[in-house]
Amino acid sequence: MDPETQTRPRSEAGDERLRALYRAASPTEKLAVVARINASLTAIKEAAVAREHPEWSPAERRAAVRRWWLTARD
Repeated sequence: MDPETQTRPRSEAGDERLRALYRAASPTEKLAVVARINASLTAIKEAAVAREHPEWSPAERRAAVRRWWLTARD
């Protein structure tokens, strides 16, 4: 094990390993990661909107998520 890694907090060592993986990834792999993160964020926001506004129709919820995604405002 790298001596520097042993002296740093575990989260920092993990961050460095993650950065190394990202640096080694191809552009296609990086875009796939971004797409998965976007899908996860959208699903989380959709669940929050459904919980906060159960009376809204699915179309209204989708519109709220789109508005949030495009403006980064609630």
